[in-house]
Amino acid sequence: MQKETTKRKKEMYSILKNWRKSSLSLKEYGEKYGINYGIMKYWNRQFRVDFPESKKPISKKEAIFIPVEVSDSIKDKAVSKRVPVPIEVHYPNGVFLQCPSDICKKELKTLITLF
Repeated sequence: MQKETTKRKKEMYSILKNWRKSSLSLKEYGEKYGINYGIMKYWNRQFRVDFPESKKPISKKEAIFIPVEVSDSIKDKAVSKRVPVPIEVHYPNGVFLQCPSDICKKELKTLITLF
């Protein structure tokens, strides 16, 4: 029985290592290879317990900000009235950050790294 469990553990850890190299979510990766999402979550928790230093690397796709263009009408209003235009950041996990554009860089960095 122990050999079977060890074999399954090695197999799942190998699958998880490959998932971590991919840009897919855990659910998407499991679906792609016919593995139930609940099983993927269970083994991922086990993997994190056994290897706490390993984290899924952030793909380049996830690590970049989306370029922002400010329309001329907003620029003109902000310049003529000296009204700060709010900065809005929408995170993939549903968190929404809104702050004035005149916030200091240090505070903005702190807010961004909280989420």
